[in-house]
Amino acid sequence: MTSTPTPPLSLSNHWSFLRRLGIWFVAIYSVCYAMPLVAMLGLTPLVETVGNSVLRMKDVRQITNTGSGDTSFDYAYLAVLTTFALTLALVLAMILRNRFNYPLLYVLTQTFVRYYLAYFMLIYGFVKVFEAQFRYPDFYTLEQTYGDSSPMGIVWRLMGLSRPYSIFGGLGEVIGGLLLFFRRTKALGALVVIAVMTNVVMLNFSFDIPVKLFSSYLLLLAFFILAPDLSALYHFFILHKPSSLNRESVVLSKKWHRITHVVGKTLVIFFLLFVTISGHSWTRKPDHPLRGIYAVKSFVLGKDTLPPLTTDTARWNKLLLENNFAEIRLMNRNSESFMLKIDEKEKTIALKSDRDSTSTHLFHYQLQKDSLSISGAWRGKALKAGLKRKKISDYNLTGRGFHWINEYPYNR
Repeated sequence: MTSTPTPPLSLSNHWSFLRRLGIWFVAIYSVCYAMPLVAMLGLTPLVETVGNSVLRMKDVRQITNTGSGDTSFDYAYLAVLTTFALTLALVLAMILRNRFNYPLLYVLTQTFVRYYLAYFMLIYGFVKVFEAQFRYPDFYTLEQTYGDSSPMGIVWRLMGLSRPYSIFGGLGEVIGGLLLFFRRTKALGALVVIAVMTNVVMLNFSFDIPVKLFSSYLLLLAFFILAPDLSALYHFFILHKPSSLNRESVVLSKKWHRITHVVGKTLVIFFLLFVTISGHSWTRKPDHPLRGIYAVKSFVLGKDTLPPLTTDTARWNKLLLENNFAEIRLMNRNSESFMLKIDEKEKTIALKSDRDSTSTHLFHYQLQKDSLSISGAWRGKALKAGLKRKKISDYNLTGRGFHWINEYPYNR
């Protein structure tokens, strides 16, 4: 496959109505989508009205910081933005006709889309590489029954369980994003992103992960970038004929234009790399020595030694200690969560309720190998308890490891 430059864009300015409509729509939609129009223009009431009255959705309202990109408000905003972009594109395509430099608009739109898509590919890639998105299963997860997991949770545990696989997926996104920065490699970058994002979109739809809208949008942007080269790829791979990838670009005739372009492009790329990498760390804080899940073997509350009865509302069944989080699970299956602070010098465990800031507990502890003894006060009475620790490596899921040779499948 060869790649040769094409004539200046201004020589081919006659576009059909559908092509003019399409490029205006993509240009308007992509720019508006990237901008916080809802906040800037105060569109929240309009979007909510469209969702409730026009789309007949139930209780459409803007809620923030939910972690979901598929809220009813997001779907209503999709309808509003699509309608606005299509209407404005229709007007501009009819009024301007071929009196506008559409090839230039196309190149600028392609450039904007390439950088926008590359930015998010770097974000999603680096959070996987730096273990910021998928975490290794913690004790809370390992103690949860498999049937109580959500489909999304299954995917998160799968990705978090294997660092190599998570890094592999992240590097695919990073490499695709980096390739999009340059015209010579944009087609290859789009192909990589399409391969990666098709898998992501399928995971989101198959396991009910609420990033369906945004991931689908990123996938469509990758197809838009690749669109000019689809014919060449078809002729080369299917028809086995010589073909050339599209190299249309703005012709910079003056030297200072070319220098400005190179300097500006370099600064933008380094800026995007900086903002996507900053805040992540290659190293992870070490676990504290007490981290583990503890089964309560003996429990003396006041002067009473409480047996492990499943109807008991006071006796502990298990104590879960993470690096900054703790949970006490009672015999009757109720549980209480706490913020955790451990003082290794004073040998104390401080628990502060995450529901009631005035509810605090302080226990002194002694740890010998995997046996933990604690003493303090619980529900107004003196407490002494003996506990036995279970480590991460003691679980089948996290302790199995990798094996080159398997005489039989180990499928549990």
